[in-house]
Parts: sequence; structure tokens; C-alpha cells
Amino acid sequence: MDILDFAIYVAPPIVVAIFLLGVGYRLGRYLFFWKRRPSAPRRQRPLTKLAVGLVMAFVDPLIQTLKHRKGDFVGALVALHILGVIPLIFLLGQHVAMFSYWIPFYSVLRPLAIPSSITSSSLTVASGVIPASDMSWGFVNTLWGPLVVILNGDLLAILAILGVSYKIGDKIVRLVHRLGNARVGDWYALALLLAILVSGFMATHHLPSGEIGTYRTVLGVHITLAELLVATLPFTKFWHFVFGYWYGKLHEWYDLKFSRGSL
Repeated sequence: MDILDFAIYVAPPIVVAIFLLGVGYRLGRYLFFWKRRPSAPRRQRPLTKLAVGLVMAFVDPLIQTLKHRKGDFVGALVALHILGVIPLIFLLGQHVAMFSYWIPFYSVLRPLAIPSSITSSSLTVASGVIPASDMSWGFVNTLWGPLVVILNGDLLAILAILGVSYKIGDKIVRLVHRLGNARVGDWYALALLLAILVSGFMATHHLPSGEIGTYRTVLGVHITLAELLVATLPFTKFWHFVFGYWYGKLHEWYDLKFSRGSL
């Protein structure tokens, strides 16, 4: 058994068990350590203002980041999150196929699947070349049309790698100038994410060689690292994307704008 077999046939139930354990731990902390604090009587506000306030609770951080930390806005938010990691995880053709295998209804996103290679997508658009494959997935013929020339795994992976590198460089600079501190978990999350992106890019392009054993090893490392991310997700800062960010903003809206009426 090589690392690819391990990642595909052995690791998934272990990963799911650890992930669920972590989710239970996180939710348990919210439920059992939550304490009601005395608060002033709720100020009445029109429903429209409350609705606008809910939207702005999620939009305000973006506006403030754009105003005060333009580097973070471009590198961390746009390159890493919006154009990089999020579409790569949820819309890359191979990932859509994999998620659909484990979660059948995920296949509704199949028309939005992003091709992994800039070469195949460019050939399809420019020359009308249809990739020959026995698989039921076209990986290239999606609703994106000519946009696949720029909306593909290659370019998005490069943007995401640049975004992670920016975050690592930013943390190093801030540490050198004593402008902040970085926890071990921050370095772990960034290093793991960078390793997943680089190994995925290498596997897609059969690097460092096209020999089958090397390809299986690189792909196995990529999948194993991704499974490590999923297993440790509830215990790391990655949790903010799954739950912390959404719960935090909803709680902020409820506490500040709904209960206290600070609109």
C-alpha cells in the first residue's frame, strides 16, 4: 500500500471521526460555557434597518480592510480567499467529482466546475478541442464558457499561493518590527495550506516527473495533507471559515444592532 492508497482507502473514516469529535468539542464549548449577561432593554428599530445592519455586519470588515490594510485586502482577502482557496476547494472539477462521490447532491454544482488546467481550457475555447476521456466528467465544458481561460485551477492556485506567501511574509515583517505576535497555530495553518496548494499544483502537472510512482506519491501527499486539514479544522484557525466567522458576525449583529439598537 502506498500513500495514495492510504489517503483514499484508509484515512477517510479516521479523518471524519476526528473532525466530528472536534466539532462536538467546539459546539460543546459554545453550549456549556455560555453565560447570559444582564443587558439593557432592547431598543426598537425598523425591520429594514435591522436587515441592512445584518448585511453590513458582513460587509463592514471588507470595507475597513480596504481602507486601512490594502495589502491584506488584495493579498489575503481577494487572492487567497475570494479568487484562490474558496473556488479551488468547492468548484475545481476534480474536487466537485470527489465531493459528489461522498455527498451525491453536491453534483448540482457540476455545471459550475472549474477546469484544472489552463492548457486544456484554452484549447477548448480557442480551438474547439474536446478532451478525450472515458470519464463522465468533461472538466472543461462548463457554464463559464470563455471565462475558463482565466478561471481555471492553474491561475487560481497561483493566486492562492501568492496570497499565502503574502500572509507568511506579512507575519514575519510584523514580528521583526514587533507589531504583533503569531501563534504556533497560525504558522501551522499557513504552512499546511501552502503545502496543500503546491502539492496539488505539482500533482496536476505531473511534477517533478510523469513517472507513475512519483505521480501517485505527490497526489497521495496532496490528499493526505488535505485530510489533515479537515481532521484538525475544528482545532485550528480554519474553524473561522466553517463556523466562527458566520456565528461571530451573527452574534455581533444580534448583540450590537438588534439588542442594543446601535444602528
